[in-house]
Amino acid sequence: MSGASAPPVLIIPVETQVRELDAKLLLACCAVERGWRVILGSRAYVHFAMADMPRGVYLAKSMRGMSNLMFRLIRDLGHDIVAWEEEALVHPPAEIFYSVRLSPGTVPYVSHLFAWGEENRALLAGYRHMPREMPIHLTGNPRGDMLRPELRRYFDEEVAELRREHGEFVLVNTNFTDVNPFIPAVGLFVPSKIPGRPARLGQTGLGLPRDFAEGLGAHKRRLIEDFLGMVPALEKALPGVKIIVRPHPSENHGVYHDLARRCSRVAVIHRGNVVPWLLACRALVHNGCTTAVESYALGVPAVAYLKTFDPRFDVDFQGLPNSLSLEARSLEELTGRLQA
Repeated sequence: MSGASAPPVLIIPVETQVRELDAKLLLACCAVERGWRVILGSRAYVHFAMADMPRGVYLAKSMRGMSNLMFRLIRDLGHDIVAWEEEALVHPPAEIFYSVRLSPGTVPYVSHLFAWGEENRALLAGYRHMPREMPIHLTGNPRGDMLRPELRRYFDEEVAELRREHGEFVLVNTNFTDVNPFIPAVGLFVPSKIPGRPARLGQTGLGLPRDFAEGLGAHKRRLIEDFLGMVPALEKALPGVKIIVRPHPSENHGVYHDLARRCSRVAVIHRGNVVPWLLACRALVHNGCTTAVESYALGVPAVAYLKTFDPRFDVDFQGLPNSLSLEARSLEELTGRLQA
């Protein structure tokens, strides 16, 4: 139309499809209804194409130091940057969170922040390098919106298909990327190739105090062993119930496939959004997993398996999902809760 101004452009990168895509599609639809033009795609490909995109608003999922250069390039190309912190719902103590998830070189490139809730807004506002004039909007997050009752019908067909395919099942979510990464450099530590030289911090360990990282790594190694022992025990304790292990997308899934080959009713599946799996399952078993917050919002029973317990990590760090779940401090207590 002659003389009509071009619609504003919203650029939405997606890094982890199974976790982010549905929620960001919802956001894209809402934006289009309000007159925006939306460009949504793989984060890597979006970054490759930034120079060819119309100037717009780029929505970032985090503000870590590794994004400093990309943020500067995006701003130099004339785009605005707004952000939320994807990992702020379940986070370590504030000072550790700041050193890992925020960067004084990245945050100033952002013009607006969106908070999951009041606690998240206070956390972001407490960062000592946060510009005083930074607007922090209390908006919630589209991942939370996908859990609202009026939107659950979106998953009905998939829930019915999962129940037809698997029957009654318990969903076991793991989050042990720190010590079981698919890409070694993504873990807490990267082993040194030089004998005698200590391991250096990996991607998930960058910014952590070394003693905290070492303690967290030791804790996670004990936890993964607990889970590897727990899965076949659940299979025996719950006759007729399938055990589905859903590893974190950044984990090495091989260790779980090896376990499943020694069992008859254990499957390792990481497919699609976790929400329909939660709606279809009998219960969720986890340790410190954000999925338990989603489970709580959906009204699905969740049990935190805390055979190995350390308040530094199970309360101060991952306390929210554990506090929203029933606790099991032993295998016997876990099987009892799932049999009830």
